Amino acid sequence: MFPKQVDVAINVHGKPHQTAVTLLSLLEHSGEHIGRIHITLERHQPHGAEFGPLLRFLDDQAIIHRPRFWFGVRPQRSKWLMRWSAYRRSLRYQHAWETSDKPYLFITHNDVLYTGDLIGSMLQRAPGNIAVGLVGQCWNCPASFAGSCSPERHAAVRPTYSQWQELVRAHPGPRAAHYDRVVDPAKPWPLPECRVNEWSMLVDMHSAKPITIPHGKAVPLGALFGLDIGTQWFHDVLNTGAKVAHFNIAPFATHAWASSSGGGHAALSDRAEYDRSEAQALRWLREQYPHFRVG
Repeated sequence: MFPKQVDVAINVHGKPHQTAVTLLSLLEHSGEHIGRIHITLERHQPHGAEFGPLLRFLDDQAIIHRPRFWFGVRPQRSKWLMRWSAYRRSLRYQHAWETSDKPYLFITHNDVLYTGDLIGSMLQRAPGNIAVGLVGQCWNCPASFAGSCSPERHAAVRPTYSQWQELVRAHPGPRAAHYDRVVDPAKPWPLPECRVNEWSMLVDMHSAKPITIPHGKAVPLGALFGLDIGTQWFHDVLNTGAKVAHFNIAPFATHAWASSSGGGHAALSDRAEYDRSEAQALRWLREQYPHFRVG
């Protein structure tokens, strides 16, 4: 039997039934590649979320990390990220990032339904790339609105700062007011909306660890120095010359599959949406995994 090449990192803030669907469906389809599952159980859990049934099911395959701090989506202090491990490892994936001994780390949100062997397919694309995943937030990006960029072309579309400003004026998009804050005029590429979406993302740790804090200068995922969870890390690593492979996850996985809005954030501020999506996930568990005791 070949050794497991991949550890999984998942951040858990509520949604116990959707979290169970995520991990059980991932193990069903990609379990042959997976070693340990690193679960960051945030200190603050909404609506009395309880994960005992899932943790008992996973048993010693799971590594549980309870971070010292609760950050939510607040940006963090860069000097503390480098100097204070307890602070840095309170970022949503950082404990797994620093402690996994596998060559690859698969990062997933806790509201994804897996329907195929995504990890196996991503491993085929991994050689030569620091990460593999769905590239872009093109639905927000002026370059996409102008028809000049796409996930497949993200590495080749490199406007100067003045060209970027012209794009924004012509095709401002919904987050244009934030661009002056996050775009470095000396290094405007990759564009501020661009990232590899971490809801299902494979990272080559041999390439990524040395250039990411605390070993390198790239800002960790979740530090939120840019517009979203992974935009600053994406910017920093691509400016070292690293490459990211765009990979369409749709044939293998659906993000926010139980959400009525198509995203995961709404459920954290809307109790009715939270309860509705959790009930849907519970039904799915009972139908698809009757051996899993939900409590």
